[in-house]
Amino acid sequence: MTNTQEQDTKLTFPCSCNGCRNYPTRPAEVWNEHQIAGKAQGYFFTRDTMKFFKSRIADFKPVGISPRADSLMVIVSNKRDDEPRYYEIVTLCPYGELGREWATDSAGEPITKYDTLNKARKSARWNCTIAAQLCDCHGCQLDKAGR
Repeated sequence: MTNTQEQDTKLTFPCSCNGCRNYPTRPAEVWNEHQIAGKAQGYFFTRDTMKFFKSRIADFKPVGISPRADSLMVIVSNKRDDEPRYYEIVTLCPYGELGREWATDSAGEPITKYDTLNKARKSARWNCTIAAQLCDCHGCQLDKAGR
C-alpha cells in the first residue's frame, strides 16, 4: 500500500516507510541494548547480522539531532577478518533510519573509525561538541518542513 504525504512546502514521498506514515519508533526510549534492533529499520542491529560481522554494541545514549529530539547514538565495535577491532558511531533517527556519524581531522579527512572505545567516547561527535549530522530520511525531511 502506497501512502503519499504532501506538505505546504510541496514535499511528496510516495512510499510507506515509517517517516512517510509519521510512525516514529522513538529509539531514544531504549534502556537496554537488546531493544535497539527492534527500533532500527533494516538488519544492522539484528543478532544474525551482528554475529556475522563480529559486531558488538559498546555504548549508546539518547541525543537530540532531529526536530523531535528523540534519536539514539550508538558506538558499535566491528572486527572484519584479520583486521583489528575498530569502533564507529552510528545514530538512529526517530523513525529508525541508521546514519553513520563522523568528524574530520586536521586535514579535513573524515574520521569514521576509532582504534579504541576510549577514543570513540572522547570524540567530539560522541560528546556533541560538534553539530550532529541531520538525517535525510523521509520522516526527518517532512518534520523539518513543518509536517
